[in-house]
Amino acid sequence: MTASRAVLITGVNSSGGLSSGTGRATALRLHRAGWPVYATGRDLDGLKDLAEEGITTLQVDVTDEESMVAAVERITEDHGAVGVLVNNAAYSLNGTIGETPIDQVRRQFETNFFGLSRMTQLVLPGMREQRSGRIIMMSSIFGLFATPGRGYYQATKHALEAISDSLRLEVKPWDIKVSIIEPSPILGSFVPTTVGDLGLDTDSDLYADFWERFVVWHGAYREVDKPKGRGRTAVRSGKVAETIEKAITDPNPRIRYRLGLPTHLLKPQRAIFGDRAWEVFVTKFFPQP
Repeated sequence: MTASRAVLITGVNSSGGLSSGTGRATALRLHRAGWPVYATGRDLDGLKDLAEEGITTLQVDVTDEESMVAAVERITEDHGAVGVLVNNAAYSLNGTIGETPIDQVRRQFETNFFGLSRMTQLVLPGMREQRSGRIIMMSSIFGLFATPGRGYYQATKHALEAISDSLRLEVKPWDIKVSIIEPSPILGSFVPTTVGDLGLDTDSDLYADFWERFVVWHGAYREVDKPKGRGRTAVRSGKVAETIEKAITDPNPRIRYRLGLPTHLLKPQRAIFGDRAWEVFVTKFFPQP
């Protein structure tokens, strides 16, 4: 069986969406490099510009089994199998652990964790049959530690890290390679401009002042053209796309690709500081209740 080069990318949202940058940049970069790309998202209308570029677009909601199965079947009909899966679909749930409604927590895990897990299950039979494949897991610097206000989002990224390490060893006999992308904050992604943008769904006002500081802190990552302060250590979606291309073309890809100075420094810093000193660092650098 000839190995498929078809690339399935989840979470390629409309051009104005906060989480759309990485998926769109990856779809365009791989398409222009000659890969058969299938860009998927919930809103096909928002992907019209990609379709005009010649990219195949499919409506896929990673919380909807039928749409995921249909996408994999379509690619299998066209190319024999999904050759590359980029698990990019995710959103950031803002909320404190004690006050976030549990149904919102479940929705967060349905998209960020269970959705990518199910999509991975769906593509594996074809990859095993052709005895090759690449699976790219979009993690985050927040898959490595946690801060107040986004604990449930960060928990999904911690879980992604764990299953990726298990999966890599499980699929090694079929020459299927699994890589994790760990970017520092991405410019323009998940960046609120007001407290109202946070989408908080709670009647509690326990953390009202905290959320105001939360918005101000994240404002450093809003200016894409000329970032200042912390924003200068962030990464651009184009750099993430370039790294994903490396992960799927390198004969011996890395287990983890860390992007941005903060992500590179995190591991040695935490090892040197120890748990208590690291927590002090987090309280000094990130907004606190």
